[in-house]
Amino acid sequence: MTRFLWQDREADYVYPFSTRPECMALIQRPPEVALDIGCGSGGVGYALRQRYPACQLWGCELDASAAAQARRHFDHVIEQDAQVFDFSSLGLVRPFDLICLFDVLEHLTNPWKLLQGLHRIAAPDAHVLVSLPNVGNIALLHDALKGHWRYRSWGLLDFTHLRFFTDFDARAMFDQTGYRVLDHRIHLLGAGTALHAQHRDQSFPRLIAFGHLSLYVETVQAFDALCADQNLYVITPRRDPPPDDRDAMPSAPADPPVLAYGGG
Repeated sequence: MTRFLWQDREADYVYPFSTRPECMALIQRPPEVALDIGCGSGGVGYALRQRYPACQLWGCELDASAAAQARRHFDHVIEQDAQVFDFSSLGLVRPFDLICLFDVLEHLTNPWKLLQGLHRIAAPDAHVLVSLPNVGNIALLHDALKGHWRYRSWGLLDFTHLRFFTDFDARAMFDQTGYRVLDHRIHLLGAGTALHAQHRDQSFPRLIAFGHLSLYVETVQAFDALCADQNLYVITPRRDPPPDDRDAMPSAPADPPVLAYGGG
């Protein structure tokens, strides 16, 4: 009997052990107290311990089986909401100077609330590392124009994703919740990888062909945005207080720039 994706995801999920090297490359300074939210089975904790053995490592993971595995690599792993948990009850005496959010925010009903709540436990100069799937990816847009918007067991249309972001929307979210962007990089994983290698060093504007699409791309930055599978960020709390949710507006223009035009 055929099983559908939504039926398979009702079974226990096996968390992969990933050290996320593309995200580890974002770290700009040795952390002293780090928190990995959505730490899974502990791959990031393992990588942090190898690089920064003196760092106090905390993890947050709601899945009990994954949390049990992660405890091998963290000093503490909590199975509660980081927004409300009293970290001092387990001995935290100083705020976190590094917080990791690797492919977490897109799974939440209200990721804005989580980001704003982190101000309570983050140091004033904390670095928050974020990885977000890029819904503006050219392969995803190509499928959508063909009439396909199919959820999958992983990737850009993971069945458990609830929120979807381009770079523009991610920056608006950071701004609205009281952060500024220190660094932004792209990560290539899928069909855009070969396209990126083919055209990245050529002059722009230029016509790009992808499947049944022909797009006139004006800048290399726009081309990067179309090829990216993930947008990676280092953000830090702004010096001014986070804006009230009722009045929060992105500092970016009301309309984002057009990345590409249909070609002949």
